[in-house]
Amino acid sequence: MPAYVKAALQILDEAGHIAYVVGGCVRDFLLGKEPKDYDIATSASPNELCQLFPDSLTVGKAFGVIKVLTGGEPPLLEIATFRRDLEYQDHRHPKGVVFSGPIQDALRRDFTINALFFDPKTLRILDATGGMEDLKKGIIRAIGNPSERFKEDALRLLRAIRFKTRLGFQLHPDTAQAIQARSRLISKVSRERIRDELSLMWTGPRPAEALRYLSDLGLLRFILPEVEALKGIAQIPSIHRKEDVWSHLLKTLDCLAAQNPVRSVIVSWVAVLHEVGKPIVAQLNEEKNFNGHEIEGSKLAGKIANRLKMSKIDCNKISAMVGAHLKFREVFQMRESTLQRFIREDYFEELLAFYKADAIVSDGNLAFYEFCLFRLESIKKSDSLGLPRLLDGNDLIQLGFHPGPGFSEMINTIQDLSLEKKVNSKEEALEYIMKNFVK
Repeated sequence: MPAYVKAALQILDEAGHIAYVVGGCVRDFLLGKEPKDYDIATSASPNELCQLFPDSLTVGKAFGVIKVLTGGEPPLLEIATFRRDLEYQDHRHPKGVVFSGPIQDALRRDFTINALFFDPKTLRILDATGGMEDLKKGIIRAIGNPSERFKEDALRLLRAIRFKTRLGFQLHPDTAQAIQARSRLISKVSRERIRDELSLMWTGPRPAEALRYLSDLGLLRFILPEVEALKGIAQIPSIHRKEDVWSHLLKTLDCLAAQNPVRSVIVSWVAVLHEVGKPIVAQLNEEKNFNGHEIEGSKLAGKIANRLKMSKIDCNKISAMVGAHLKFREVFQMRESTLQRFIREDYFEELLAFYKADAIVSDGNLAFYEFCLFRLESIKKSDSLGLPRLLDGNDLIQLGFHPGPGFSEMINTIQDLSLEKKVNSKEEALEYIMKNFVK
């Protein structure tokens, strides 16, 4: 355990309190994984915790929770008093808590594998819910009545699938049945919490399995109906192998995860959303093709990202990447400056990784990918990926131009010529402007 965890446990022990390491860190340790963070449960009351850790954050004190500054990463260590939750009122928060003992504290938690307590003094595991057996068998099982557990906190509907797919476990039949029965409750969960759970699924080792289970258990229609709408829509045989859009999407997610075990949240969302424009154009296009689906998909992906409360930067980036994911098939015909502008986009490397997976599961043609990869590496070796700026607005003002829409046209023209190696210095750029823009 990290030094800050040992120090907190020692402070609690010296004050005469029982203290256990609890939850996901115990689960991960037993699975041979490095815990990302640690939690402590203790017999110390909230007031006693505040006295023992005077510099802690006490926002959750009413529920028996304080957060101690660690001085490192993660920045906070959560310490909570053993408690039993009272009735839940909003599918997330209990009306209150009753401070209790470790068994009652274990019984209030979500899944058995997350209710294991480690006693640092005896080096033993306390298991009140059968979590050790479920851990050995690879089972995600809700504690007690699964329907009640999901009613208490509806986010658990997603957490169950996230744990299942990230750990490679199976859902207990009763737990799976309860998820399906309670799926509608996911609409009660804030969009931010839904977004964060989905992002963890998409960046995990089995995003396609996560998406499939979200659909099979009835959750996807409430949180991403635009992706659910892809089921049953046939692909275009000339471009894709004989399969529907949904099957293609799942295979693309699998391929991307296999080739990029560590990948960004943004490219993972692009992979999930890159086909959402197809149902729209399929309804509008009498020829039953998907021409223009990337344009409609770009608009819709941006709206979905905004709905899930992503930042404006992330919304714009996801929208732009979905809109650009078919550009790779045009690179052989692109003007040199257009190609270089495309390659110099800040999202290009991520989009290129996605395109490789998409191409492999579509027609298997990697010629466009290999060409773009070669050009990317060439640009990296020769200069930075930023667009060249041989002149700016101040230069144009000094030439006698007044600021206005024409500035962008002139600057972009010079950038294009620079990318094509037709203008190579500021002097040449100014000369070109004088010859071609001065009337």
